[in-house]
Amino acid sequence: MRDMMRTVLRTFVLAALVACGSTGGSDDFDEENATLVIEPATSEHVITLGQASPQQPFTATLHAPGGATKDVTAETTFYAPASIGTFADSTLTILAPGKTTVSALWMDKPGSAQVLARVKSQRVEPPLTDTAPDLFNGTEDAARAPSIVYPAEGVTMPRNLGDFEAHWTDAHGNDVFEVSLKSELADIRVYVAGNNGVAGAGPTPSWSAFTAQEWAYAVGQENTVHYQVRGASTAMPGVVGSVPPRTVKLTNEAMEGGVYYWAATASGGGAYGIFRHDVSKPGEPAEPFMTDVTTGKCVACHALSRDGKTMAITYDGGNGRATVVDVATKTAQPVPDPIITATGGNDYSSDTSRWNFATLYPDGSRMLTVFNGVITVRSTADQSALVDMPSAAPASHPDLAPDMTRLVYVRKPAGADWSFASGTIYTRSFDPITLAFGPETALVTDTTLNFYPSWSPDGQWILFNRSAGGDAYNNLDATLWVVKADGSAPPIQLVAFNAAAGGLTNSWGRWAPFQQSVGATNEAIYWVTVSSKRDFGVRRINSVQDEGQRTPQIWMSPFYTARADANQDPTGPAFRLPFQNLTSNNHIAQWTERVVVTQ
Repeated sequence: MRDMMRTVLRTFVLAALVACGSTGGSDDFDEENATLVIEPATSEHVITLGQASPQQPFTATLHAPGGATKDVTAETTFYAPASIGTFADSTLTILAPGKTTVSALWMDKPGSAQVLARVKSQRVEPPLTDTAPDLFNGTEDAARAPSIVYPAEGVTMPRNLGDFEAHWTDAHGNDVFEVSLKSELADIRVYVAGNNGVAGAGPTPSWSAFTAQEWAYAVGQENTVHYQVRGASTAMPGVVGSVPPRTVKLTNEAMEGGVYYWAATASGGGAYGIFRHDVSKPGEPAEPFMTDVTTGKCVACHALSRDGKTMAITYDGGNGRATVVDVATKTAQPVPDPIITATGGNDYSSDTSRWNFATLYPDGSRMLTVFNGVITVRSTADQSALVDMPSAAPASHPDLAPDMTRLVYVRKPAGADWSFASGTIYTRSFDPITLAFGPETALVTDTTLNFYPSWSPDGQWILFNRSAGGDAYNNLDATLWVVKADGSAPPIQLVAFNAAAGGLTNSWGRWAPFQQSVGATNEAIYWVTVSSKRDFGVRRINSVQDEGQRTPQIWMSPFYTARADANQDPTGPAFRLPFQNLTSNNHIAQWTERVVVTQ
């Protein structure tokens, strides 16, 4: 491609010279042996948020062996990586921090220059005034430092996370706080009054959020970014309480895919049902997809095809009506109206297409559903039953492997598909074309309660929930575990992800669809999510609430595959996905490879 561009450009310039004569210098200028020099050879720039992007004009000059020169800027093609900026003729508009090489080409002669761009920004939040940053020019005193609450030291996050929050408490009388994001090329600071957290979170509970643009500038092209909180007192200026910077590890790639989750209760009286978020669009809140407002029904459990085009949902709770949705049009296949009983209740028994859990083929053409302990293969075109899976015991919670050749599920006692006190995890082969099932193979058979199994995107691991007691439905003491899909190693508890405290309802573990890498060694990871009632910094303190008032949210952790292979805890500290409404109860994060645009 580069040779082709050179040939085309050379042909164009030669034609111009023939038609119009030389554009500079004498007729004996030695173009053949000249070198192309780009100036300035190096340049440094500072991006200031809220101001016009800096620009750098370049010149291109031919230097002949005898010392003669010729300006060829107008005939030279310039290029810079899109991640840094864009060229208009010979002027570079710098859009993001970074170190880069600007490339140039005249005829078949290359040239280059180095560009270094930094970003600096400070934002003062009301009611503070523009003089607030002056308080942080004093002597630092670690004894007056705030205490970081969230996120944890060493957390790993997607580089395109977007909104980033820091939470802290302060017992030293500080009433102005500086929160910063820093990397080699970025220094972004926000000044806040703090004390905006919830009561019971500690002394002066405070939090601040960076915008998606601030986060993107701070991250730049780095492997890590550092955040810091410093406190100062207007009553005692000259002393700054400083917390040592903490490190956030970043993925080398931007995260992609879409997540659909069930908001089970209305937030502030609003709609409840299925919400979704495109993770490639940081800074945007989750959008309602199918809710009680748009359907007139309670939209509950759901499953999606990996291509994001087909969704299976249930209405009205357990054993209620079920249907299939075309995601692009939000069109749901019709369901029969319930029969009203003598006592005024709803009778759904005449609906033969009911089910409680489902897993779909990657292209959405078929699905496997559960009803009354029986797993059934159905066509998504009309929900017609094709074949029932034979099993020696009632089954529930099916999940189809990404290549469709294996199935994982739970064998359980008789009773509701969603509520049982003991469960063992089984796998078996499956032919997606002939619909033939292989023999049942026990995978996790201890006497504890095991449930909600889920295949990793590479088909090598099964993520599942475990509890020493209670019920599979809304189990307060549920924890996340993982086991090799072939049963070659014992289960591993995800200790870091689970967090130490019990009663967090760490339920519905699910995998994001794409593998990524972290750090200079490109350590491979997948992302896993869970619905959890854990505390969220100083903004939501579930631990002091009654059980009925606790709010589950979707949390995420990296899953380091090499660590799992070594039988180590493969996860790290969790973080809350930022696009959620904090007052809603969020469950069942189902991932797709992309979010389909609705018509």
